[in-house]
Amino acid sequence: MLEELNTYERDLPTDSSWRKPFNALQTNLQEIDAAMDAAAAADAVVDYGADTWVVNAGGIMSFYPTNLPFQTRNPLLAQRPSGDLFGDAVKAGKARGLKVIARFDMSKVSPRLARENPEWLYRSAEGKPQIYNTLYSVCPSGDYYQSRTFDVLDEVLDRYDVDGVFFNWFNFNVRDYDEVVHGPCHCEACRKGFALYSGGGELPADAASETFGLWRRYTEQTLKQLTARIVDHLAARGQHTGVLLREGAPMVYLEGNSAFKSMPGKELWPHATAEAVSAHVTSRPNAAVMVNCVAFTDSSHRLGSEQPEHFAQYVIQTIARGGNPSVYYFGSPGRLPTQWTTSHAREIMRFRQQNSKVYEGLHPAAEIALVRPSYSSVTQGNYWELVEEFRGLYLSLLEANLPFDVLPVGDLANLAAREGLTRYSLLVVPDMGNLGSAATAIDEYVAGGGNLMSTGSAGIGRDGNLELASSLALQALTPALTGNELRSTYVTDKPQPRIADYHYNGPLLPLFGRYQRCIWKPGSISSGFVLPQAPFGPPELAYGHQGSSDPAYVRGPHGKGEVLHVPWTIGRTYREFGKTDVRDHFITLVKTLVKPELTAELHDSIEMITGTNDHGRVVHLINHSGIRRRVYGPHLPYSGGLLRLHGAAAAKPTVTALVAGTPLRNRVDGEDVLIELPTVELFEVLQFTKR
Repeated sequence: MLEELNTYERDLPTDSSWRKPFNALQTNLQEIDAAMDAAAAADAVVDYGADTWVVNAGGIMSFYPTNLPFQTRNPLLAQRPSGDLFGDAVKAGKARGLKVIARFDMSKVSPRLARENPEWLYRSAEGKPQIYNTLYSVCPSGDYYQSRTFDVLDEVLDRYDVDGVFFNWFNFNVRDYDEVVHGPCHCEACRKGFALYSGGGELPADAASETFGLWRRYTEQTLKQLTARIVDHLAARGQHTGVLLREGAPMVYLEGNSAFKSMPGKELWPHATAEAVSAHVTSRPNAAVMVNCVAFTDSSHRLGSEQPEHFAQYVIQTIARGGNPSVYYFGSPGRLPTQWTTSHAREIMRFRQQNSKVYEGLHPAAEIALVRPSYSSVTQGNYWELVEEFRGLYLSLLEANLPFDVLPVGDLANLAAREGLTRYSLLVVPDMGNLGSAATAIDEYVAGGGNLMSTGSAGIGRDGNLELASSLALQALTPALTGNELRSTYVTDKPQPRIADYHYNGPLLPLFGRYQRCIWKPGSISSGFVLPQAPFGPPELAYGHQGSSDPAYVRGPHGKGEVLHVPWTIGRTYREFGKTDVRDHFITLVKTLVKPELTAELHDSIEMITGTNDHGRVVHLINHSGIRRRVYGPHLPYSGGLLRLHGAAAAKPTVTALVAGTPLRNRVDGEDVLIELPTVELFEVLQFTKR
């Protein structure tokens, strides 16, 4: 089974018609929309600045007159003159020059189909089905997904001229709409499949089980296999039909939403959309990426419109990172009040449509790559601790106006094989282990002349083994210091000549999360030191910190490259305390390893994203000043910013601000060119061209 699944670990071709930029609109229809005016809906798609329409076809409910016994036809179609909403939508869309993507959802079936086909159903560890709003969840390992999917596809493609297909909720149903966690599926197909994949292992009961990480890999491979079979099936039909799915598809489906709002205590990660798009664009440059931008508040409040500025961020972050935006609202156009929410995004969609040449061939051009952990990266602590370290480093780079790309750790080996790492001057690997094949890719990158910066226990496996030949450690001392062991513990890289008298030079940086003690290789250079724990209460006795031999950071060569390791989780520390001296310490170290061609003098709420197209450099500036606790609100316009293009005086470029619609003034400063920026509202896009 392992070998069979891995045969589908390949790049799936993207039809050339989907390689060009596109703007989509998804009308997610309900049963009661059977009487929708298809012509008016298609007009609304065009008016929004979209050229692609995602519209319901089949699955949970069929919006066309299906003849398949395992599909549930919308009973209200009988009230429609044609009896075929999807067919009418295809005709209306094609008449207006729109591409049409047929939307399916195979994740659930009716009670009748569940009774007739119990082997299709999800089963909990106790053997119970998962039921929500009368519908039964089915399992991707079972025959409904694995076989009946192709029957549904054939019926639709035999009848209608569609340009693409999309499957919603194409995953294993671990949780339901109420956020009730049901755990991994234990249906018979999953039991057999996982046993073959794992060499006889038992399915995990929950996320705490030892085999949970392996189960996650099994589910990923199962979905990738099914995706590849769908792609191959459509190719065998001789049709140029795009396939839009999450796992390994030629067109990758992502979603920008506010699901956190229904989860008390879950914090907003404002950059989730940009992070996800960057990770896919950089790791799979030949795959198109579409982001479904959700216009309602949450799945539990689908009639409530999202805050306009927040919704706009989904679209801005998508286009800036090279993705294709899809506006997604509930019901037929005009039935629900979405105009307020979608107003800003409508202008952004139109802007992208009017400037399509900018986005043709747009690809990332950052000099720094930040590696993103996965569930399999966990060796110490838990996955969310790794995420917090990653996010702290992400924020630090963003706020320092240093452009960077996101690279998923699981894709490093494939990127290295395509020489996709060589364009980076610096690879930043946060606290994570279980690098697998990524370790070899990182070592080869550094040996060939790349620079590596790592933090915490990066590259240290579960048993304390060193995964990286480029590691500066000879031996990792385990376990690492964590939790309460680091209370009242600090790091400094400043001289402390009076430390014996308890007199300190600042800054003293608080240490949070993890400190990985090591024995360091001869020739590596240690800087600064840790001030180990001393009493922190009561105030009268809160003193006693002295120095130690544990460094603040270590650096040294490996092959033609250089390595700098920060043994503590500096990203988590920044996320926890929000202290800019922690962030600035990290950025200072970064700047010793990389000298970017483009730097900026901007407020730290302005994000700079760099790319290139056929005409030259492209810079997106995103205004994040509207960030609130759980949502974006109105932004503050920012004026007076400068960009510095280093060493460009001899080839002074022409720069146009496309949102402001004006050429920008620039001047020579030594060997550099300074570019005066216009006022940045929600966003700005700069097109550089050589003179």
